[in-house]
Amino acid sequence: MRRLTRIIALCLCALLALPGCGEPEPQPSPSATPAPTPTQAPQSVRFSLGYDPAASLHPITGDSQVNQELTGLVYQGLYELDNTFTPQPVLVRSASVSEDGLVWTLVLKDGILFSDGTPLTAQHAAASLELARASALYAARLAGVTDVTAGEDGTLSVTLSAPNGNLPALLDIPVVLEREDAPAPLGTGYYEYAQAGDRLLLEVNGRHPAASALPYPVIPLTAASGAEERIASFDSGGISAVTTDFSSPYALGYSSSYEACDYPTTALLYVGFRASGGPCRSELVRQAVSRALDREELARVQLSSHADPAALPVSPLCGDYDRTAAAALGFDLDAAARLLAQAGYTPGEEDGLLYQGRTPLELTLVVNSDNDLRQAVAGQLTEALTGLGITVTVNRLPWKDYLSALAGGRFDLYIGEIRLTGDFDPTVLLAGELNYGGFAGGELSALLAQWRAAQGQERSRAAAALWGQFAQDAPIAPVCFKRGSLLVRWGMASNLEPTRANPFYRMEYWTTAG
Repeated sequence: MRRLTRIIALCLCALLALPGCGEPEPQPSPSATPAPTPTQAPQSVRFSLGYDPAASLHPITGDSQVNQELTGLVYQGLYELDNTFTPQPVLVRSASVSEDGLVWTLVLKDGILFSDGTPLTAQHAAASLELARASALYAARLAGVTDVTAGEDGTLSVTLSAPNGNLPALLDIPVVLEREDAPAPLGTGYYEYAQAGDRLLLEVNGRHPAASALPYPVIPLTAASGAEERIASFDSGGISAVTTDFSSPYALGYSSSYEACDYPTTALLYVGFRASGGPCRSELVRQAVSRALDREELARVQLSSHADPAALPVSPLCGDYDRTAAAALGFDLDAAARLLAQAGYTPGEEDGLLYQGRTPLELTLVVNSDNDLRQAVAGQLTEALTGLGITVTVNRLPWKDYLSALAGGRFDLYIGEIRLTGDFDPTVLLAGELNYGGFAGGELSALLAQWRAAQGQERSRAAAALWGQFAQDAPIAPVCFKRGSLLVRWGMASNLEPTRANPFYRMEYWTTAG
């Protein structure tokens, strides 16, 4: 149980494709947040979840975040990502890749049934992936897929425009069976949607192998369209579990007794550079800025430890995170000062500020004014850089002006956020449409392509080479990956193991009251 007494009110951006938007030592696995002893035993209530009755329940084409949270209970993908972002096969028995790395051939497991008893086929999987390729939710992650084909032998072929050795990390997309007479497509997951009069609920899918181990034979769904309605229903007991982002202002509303369990995400908070001109054209200056970021303190203080500090654009929980390269960019103000000296900056005799010849080292830092978390990062970074003798001007701009400043290159530094895909491909930041700073790194681009194509042991070697070069180039300065949280009313369930894509991951292992 946990009683929220203090949450930092921060803005959560809904867009996932823009900067500032949202798709060290090893961190501990997600676990329940410690909490004080309750002053009063909670009453036993039925486990219920929320949904938005005004929005689609379709797991691929729907756009309601509340309804998307139910996806993991009803549907399964070809793969699912665990909390180390390792793809685990679910509907796939085996996979092979062509010699050129462009064609993946997937063999589905035998005996998988949809909730109405229809056997799963490669045609179902192909149709679901093709629908996803055209959907707002999944189109970006599948942009590298050029063709999906169900073979006559029952195999599924996925053709790519460029090799991706970690394609399975992108294939945790629900496989569905369309049904016009049902409130939503059918799935192969734990539960299925059902109607009880005018009430919508989830009933155990008796054809799922774990059906007998699930803690709740029926889960009523409570209508809760807006954030305030959802909070009120959770606090009153009408809804038993919700997910939240503790950097969101909405998290402030959850004040009832609950247990909280964090899960890692791909939402990266970072510092961007104008590498095409100005002081940040020097990789030594960019390295120095990265060294000035106290990521551990930012995660602990500004995010109440609901974040994983990271000096690379890949989660530190992922096997591809290279700790040697990360250490070369980690917090060290003395190292930052030495890097600035290497770049030709020396302290002035009278004011102690850094100069290159007679030119002072001045940086303009841009941050959007409607996001308290990013402003906090800007404040900490400004303090550290000022201490090193750098003159920093912080421009706090409304969202549209912030985007305009980035597009026009009117910055030296900016604070951004992006939700990366499950394979942690940073191409969009380093060479794509979000490369606002104009970074051009031919060697880094080549190493990035090699890492993306690599598999097995070769992938570890490719990751070490890529992130070693990243530490030299410092095209951006990652800060941390934010965590999400599953809140469950006190006493209703324990042994939770939520993931980024499925808050109810491994629900058959939950321990419930009574």
